[in-house]
Amino acid sequence: MEGGVHIMSRRMVRPAAEHAGELPDHETVHHLTPLDLQTITVDYVQKGVVLPKPPGGGEHVVEHLVSSFARALARFHPLAGRLAVAETPSPGGVPTISISLRCNGEGAEFVHAVAPGVTVADIADSLYVPRVVWSFFPLNGMLGTDAAVESRPVLAAQVTELADGMFVAMSLNHGVADGFTFWHMFRTWSEISRRSDDSADIELSTPPPVFDRWFVDGIPMPIPLPFAKLEDMVRRPVYTPVEECFLHFSAESEGRAVALLLLD
Repeated sequence: MEGGVHIMSRRMVRPAAEHAGELPDHETVHHLTPLDLQTITVDYVQKGVVLPKPPGGGEHVVEHLVSSFARALARFHPLAGRLAVAETPSPGGVPTISISLRCNGEGAEFVHAVAPGVTVADIADSLYVPRVVWSFFPLNGMLGTDAAVESRPVLAAQVTELADGMFVAMSLNHGVADGFTFWHMFRTWSEISRRSDDSADIELSTPPPVFDRWFVDGIPMPIPLPFAKLEDMVRRPVYTPVEECFLHFSAESEGRAVALLLLD
């Protein structure tokens, strides 16, 4: 394994609707629930997949992934929004703030990178996760609250071309959505990307997402937080560096696990 990761381009991708009425005609606001607010101070959800190098590769494939990402984002248009912080009035003059998701369609970040000295085997055959893998993820090291302080995207994708494959990754603000929504978006992007132009009008097998949030009766919306400013609610602990390991599961072992689950 030689060299590192080189960023070729960064762009902001806005939702691209395939059908009329797929996108709202005005900005909406989603207030965060208590559970959302508990997870907004942690790192972004980050996952990625290693894929074989497609025929032709290069810029053509990246542009195709950008286009399909924009169409998937139309279904998940709140993830193209931005977090907003507001001072909220409170009895007794105690300073409070609130955090909401403004669904304004500003877009999600898309990064194209290359790592010509890294092979699929360098990643998959290693017991420990190579340090270079961290560079395959966008918005790496950001906490959920950083997106509100700096008006950064709540969702980002990165396509890294390897010597003999591709690494496709996403990062999602945990205060905006959970791991289920993360993989729901990933599967939708994948399905749209695999379709040909002739099948664009065919209904996706992946169901549309649901972004409605539930609040207990009587809870004020937005929920006031007892802080004078957003930075006061964030803790940035320094962790002791550790080695992370890969866990490999064969198709047979996965099949047995699924069979056991079905028995229950």
